[in-house]
Amino acid sequence: MSASEETIADSQVSENVEDVEFVDMAFTKELRKATKDVHNLTDVLVNAKIALALSDDEVWYDGLLAFYELYKFFETHLPERLLPKEFHRTAAFERDFAYFYGSDWRKDYEIRPAVQKYLEHLEKIAAQNELLLFAYSYQMYMALMSGGQMLQKKRMIARKMWIFSKNDDEEQQKQADKEAELATARAADGSVDKDDLEARPMPAQVTICPPGCEATYFPEKISVLKAKLRRVFNNHYGAFDDDLRAAFIEESRNVFRLNIEVVRTIKGVNRANLRKLALALIFVSSIVVAVKFALK
Repeated sequence: MSASEETIADSQVSENVEDVEFVDMAFTKELRKATKDVHNLTDVLVNAKIALALSDDEVWYDGLLAFYELYKFFETHLPERLLPKEFHRTAAFERDFAYFYGSDWRKDYEIRPAVQKYLEHLEKIAAQNELLLFAYSYQMYMALMSGGQMLQKKRMIARKMWIFSKNDDEEQQKQADKEAELATARAADGSVDKDDLEARPMPAQVTICPPGCEATYFPEKISVLKAKLRRVFNNHYGAFDDDLRAAFIEESRNVFRLNIEVVRTIKGVNRANLRKLALALIFVSSIVVAVKFALK
């Protein structure tokens, strides 16, 4: 799951003013700059490994399984002042697994070695300082509210999985599509600074939650949740001494390093990509044959 996107676009500022108090982005930009290189490596791996396989259910749910234990760890080890209840996703992950694998999904479930190694590291960090553990949760929940939204949106489009039963749902989806188009247009605008977190465009929030898609669904506005998490970050990071700030930045970098190892464990990607490639070749071949017959 990628952490490369941010949710608030300039075009949404007027809408969000009522919901989100101003959040000073200075500390957020400082942290982003310090983690930019490892952040980008994670993005490259995610795009290369699973981008084409997003519409494959086995790949999607194995990806959720890969990161499930990490979110569960944060939610059982961090106090609410650092991780408010509205961010918790454990129950949502488990409902998704029950939907896809069945109610007895735990029967054959095993924590994969890369995740176990990650958890052991988190145990040490938690014992050292819960604020350093927050460095992990901050990045991971921002990722779920950014990259997770983007991946689910792409998966939605690829699978055409959304079946709308109500006009309200249709209107929500139309609005989401409009926002996504606006974000794309802004991304192509050379005047937008890619490192400006306040101006960067974002894919629209997933607004509809059919069964099996709860992990990346947030009932509350993503912009509101992100602002809340940034305030928690600012309130603590701004009070750190130099040593704690350096340690926080180092652990923030470790988030991406360890995530890379977890992403590499996601199963079914090669099979799904090969199947898509085969279908694409068949489609192209059919077009070629049709053109040849048309020219005879």
